[in-house]
Amino acid sequence: MQPYRLAVLNSHVIQYFAPLYRRLAQETDIDLTVYYCSRQGLDAYADAGFGGQQIQWDVPLLEGYRAVFLDNLRQSKGVGGFWSLINPGILDELRRQRYDALWVHGHNHATYLMAYTAARLAGTAIFARGETHLLLRRSAVKRLLRRPLLHWFYARCDACLAIGSRNADFYRHHGVPDRKIFPVPYAVDNARFMALSDAGRSRAAALKAGLGLGSEVPVLLFASKFTQRKHPLDVLRAKAALQDRGLECALLLIGAGEQERSLRQYCRERGLRDVQFLGFRNQCELPGFYALADIFILPSESEPWGLIINEVMCAGVAIVATEEVGAVADLVRAGDNGLLYPARDIGRLTDQIASLLQDPARCRRMGVRSREIIADWSYEQCVIGVKAALRAVRPEGG
Repeated sequence: MQPYRLAVLNSHVIQYFAPLYRRLAQETDIDLTVYYCSRQGLDAYADAGFGGQQIQWDVPLLEGYRAVFLDNLRQSKGVGGFWSLINPGILDELRRQRYDALWVHGHNHATYLMAYTAARLAGTAIFARGETHLLLRRSAVKRLLRRPLLHWFYARCDACLAIGSRNADFYRHHGVPDRKIFPVPYAVDNARFMALSDAGRSRAAALKAGLGLGSEVPVLLFASKFTQRKHPLDVLRAKAALQDRGLECALLLIGAGEQERSLRQYCRERGLRDVQFLGFRNQCELPGFYALADIFILPSESEPWGLIINEVMCAGVAIVATEEVGAVADLVRAGDNGLLYPARDIGRLTDQIASLLQDPARCRRMGVRSREIIADWSYEQCVIGVKAALRAVRPEGG
């Protein structure tokens, strides 16, 4: 039997996706080609979410799989709105190559809709994958306008690759039957994050000392963009409340963004102790800091997923997150490996953190469970889901 010929279309190079493509390319019954509409992510670029800081990823992004870069007519534009990506080359590629399936991440760029049309004309099955879920905050008007369009769109997809249970519910809400929904979980390179965090744990005492922290001081960690939706100020307010209660802990904030100045000002005005801003840290550095943490906090609202949760779970860390984070429905089991709270509820956030600081043994058990849970949420499950979708649309093989 010939291998299935699978094309993937991405807006740009994404550090989380490249290891998945390498893993899929190892399968002898999948002939994979990944198309990129932009070199953003491969070349250094200014990330608005990190305050315009230049970002250059420090992990392999193109190794181990076939990648093709499409010329973008909007050469001066980065990846942004609908018209920022216009790559007519995808039309000829899909016409000539006659893939068994085209996997597209979303529907929010002109090139994506061009590709959907070309795939349909070529008789190529269409796989949709996105991050959306029903709890994301949108205006009533926007919801009203989107619903018929999304019903129409997903009715024309041959398979939807669900990143998690909330994402699967989103597809069902828009009329997709279960037989067309295949679990392809949002995962990270577990093996790499586990290995690097283990190495970091062996150096934890030295790293703590380098940060001026005592070896027994519990460490809270926030690692994300300093933006309104991520609500890093909520973590500082909780830290202030813990300090008022006499609960000592250190707080490390990794990241950058538009709110950094106001966050630092809040720390000064409130007299917060043991709070350190560590700036942007790249992929190879992060696991060492994860290994220092006792509790990871993600206070986001309207969060599609939050892959940072996958990463810190690989390091064996207890999680405190809002109920609006997409990942928590699958990865954070309340009372088992973490605790949840309503977004923006600083009192409840403070109470959840305090309960773990006051019971270190429980906190450690949660960390152990985090690592056990994430071990089964991996690229291996992605391979199974992709193959199931391919068999469903091409039962006779590639």
